[in-house]
This record gives sequence, C-alpha cells and structure tokens, in this order.
Amino acid sequence: MSLAELGPDLATAAEALDADTVELRRAIHHDPELGLHLPETQTKITEALTGLGLDITLGESTTSIVADLDSGKPGPTVLLRGDMDALPLQEDYPSDFKSKHDGRMHACGHDTHVAMLVSAAKLLA
Repeated sequence: MSLAELGPDLATAAEALDADTVELRRAIHHDPELGLHLPETQTKITEALTGLGLDITLGESTTSIVADLDSGKPGPTVLLRGDMDALPLQEDYPSDFKSKHDGRMHACGHDTHVAMLVSAAKLLA
C-alpha cells in the first residue's frame, strides 16, 4: 500500500515533514555518539518531539527515550523502536553533514531510523 492510498491528508502531512526529517537525520549524522551514552543525540530527539503532547521518559543508566502517545481509546498498543548509536568507523565521504568526529560515524542507518521515527511520532500525534 502506498502512502497516497492511506489518504491524501496523511500523504500531504508526511511530505510536509520531509525537510525536517532530512535536517534531523543530518544533524544526528554530523554528531555521532557511540555505545549507550548518547546525550547529544537524546537532546536532539527530545527537542524534535517537544510540543507534540507526548509523555516523554528519558533513560538514566543508558541513554534512551520513550515517547508515549495515549489515544485514550481501548485497543492494542503499537511500539515503534529504533537504535540511535553510531559505529567506530572513519567517514571518508565528503558532505556538509559528514561526521565531525574522527573514528565515529553513522554507517548503520540509525540516524535515518531516528529521523523517520520522529516524523512518525509527529504524524501520529
């Protein structure tokens, strides 16, 4: 099923988020963090989710974010999950948003996963 088949309003709303999605992905890609300590990434995501009416809980022993959207209706719960850490690799590809840290990069797509999940939260909220 295509996005357009889900409804013109949803497709239009998703397309309107394109620039924000790309901007967040590039910001996370530019500042990769390793392991379970990801404070800058957590801050970028939290700021992007602010104002959506989500109940946001931040992890303390490891860097995590839970953004809960309660529809107020009975029914099943849906979980959308993504990793947000980078890998200890050197990025050699030149771009405006290339990793600013030697030996760290998002070669795994986690930056993209995070940006898409934030946009999904915006659409659902």
